[in-house]
Amino acid sequence: RASLTGEVVPRPVARWAGRPAVGSVGRWVWSAITAHPVGIVAALVCAWGGLPMAVLLGAVGAVTGGILGAFSATPLGEGVKDRVWFAFDLVIPLPVPIDQLIPDIAWQVGMMLGMLIGAAYGGLTLAWLGLSGPYQLLYESDPTWPVSMMLGNVAAALTLGVAFTLVMVAAERWRMTRFGGARVPSAREADMLAPAVADAARLLGVASVPHLLIADEGPAEAVAHTRHLVVSRALLAECVGDPARLTARVGRELIHWREGHPVTQLWVRGVALPLTLVYEVASRLLAPSTNTRARPATLALHLLLWPFIFTVQKIMVPIQAGWWKRATMRADATAAACGWGGVLADVLAAGPVPEAPGVVTWRKAFDVTPPAEARMDALERAGVPRRDLAADLADDGPRRGRPRLPMTELPQLRRQEVPADAD
Repeated sequence: RASLTGEVVPRPVARWAGRPAVGSVGRWVWSAITAHPVGIVAALVCAWGGLPMAVLLGAVGAVTGGILGAFSATPLGEGVKDRVWFAFDLVIPLPVPIDQLIPDIAWQVGMMLGMLIGAAYGGLTLAWLGLSGPYQLLYESDPTWPVSMMLGNVAAALTLGVAFTLVMVAAERWRMTRFGGARVPSAREADMLAPAVADAARLLGVASVPHLLIADEGPAEAVAHTRHLVVSRALLAECVGDPARLTARVGRELIHWREGHPVTQLWVRGVALPLTLVYEVASRLLAPSTNTRARPATLALHLLLWPFIFTVQKIMVPIQAGWWKRATMRADATAAACGWGGVLADVLAAGPVPEAPGVVTWRKAFDVTPPAEARMDALERAGVPRRDLAADLADDGPRRGRPRLPMTELPQLRRQEVPADAD
């Protein structure tokens, strides 16, 4: 691809961070897809291995085991257990008798210890049953069927991941301009951005650059996607008269684009597409800005969808966030090697303005960056001068929603002036 001005960016004299330039788009995409193998395995297990069902059964088993364990050491033990087992069989009939799932071991250790042990044993046993139950049933019919089912799920997941990634990359410009609030830069904006992008590309050793788009709303930032780099108008206003700062901000996102991190994120999302779709629907239906759990319909939706939300936020997000944090730290180190450490430290010291609670989409859920202070410590180890913490904290209050505005007396609270000649 050519640069914004239509000219191909020349190759630099020095390689970027000692890494050779990618010879083809295919090799670049392949390196991006294979950059996070742990995330691919997690996506396969969570979306295609029945993990949400295991979470649901584990929670039911923990509650049931806790109740049975608590009453096992009391005179009500046998009667309560009979009724709980009967109700449990009506709700979730199991191929294994429940007497064999939750042991009666709490007669000697007391109510509290019995509740803890029963909850742990019941939760783990039913969770394992949710994961291995389908394969056990298939194995009883034919020992080769579990292997065929597992290979079929892996093939379907990889095929769906490839198709999803290709479609999302091909339709990225349409998605950004139609639904993402971005637009094509004007001639004046292109004249301001072209030198910064060209300088950053030469310094990074990038032979081509992504297409640029402008976001009229949002904070001062640049966000890299698979084929586009979205720059906000607020960032252009912040960098007026300071082209070096604009080069640093744009170049920092070009590092993510050059490493293929947006492609990796799309690939993991495509492999886990069944779970992705359910989570997107759940996050919008249960958004704090639009719903409350006090409403009966919202409470019912939460009870129905909470295993999928738990699987994404408590299992997949920590795994993916670990990779994204390491990628962020490597990008910061590369930016510091390019001489952009001072600008990056200034941006980190400013800190993001807290956003109002809203829809936590899949992209927002996985966009977990390291703490700003940890990133600044890494920049200091890379040779960036240390900033004054007291000065940064003094300027932090107004940026975080506490503006120092003069107090204005409300009209309804003003004291009514009484005329001097009034009785």
